Amino acid sequence: MTNAVIFVQPDKFEANAARCLDYCAARRYEVAGLVCGDWEAALQMLRDGLAGVIVVSSAAQLDPDREPRIEVVPKRLNNRRNSRNRVMYRPAGRVTAR
Repeated sequence: MTNAVIFVQPDKFEANAARCLDYCAARRYEVAGLVCGDWEAALQMLRDGLAGVIVVSSAAQLDPDREPRIEVVPKRLNNRRNSRNRVMYRPAGRVTAR
């Protein structure tokens, strides 16, 4: 069974904590702790082996400077890249810079 630490920001604490507790119950996670607003304390629980996962109610609850940082690439990237730096792969296997 996986142990989880729930991380919740102070704003809307009760609603977000309840949402996380419901999620943990549905996933059959054992709740090892509930941390309010202290990301470093939640990470320390992972480092100490007390939890295997941190659960948050939404990505908005996370500090954007958090470590470790995990980013998910959207299915469609914005194509505003500079065309001079784009690398094109040709069928013959040659690589040319554009």
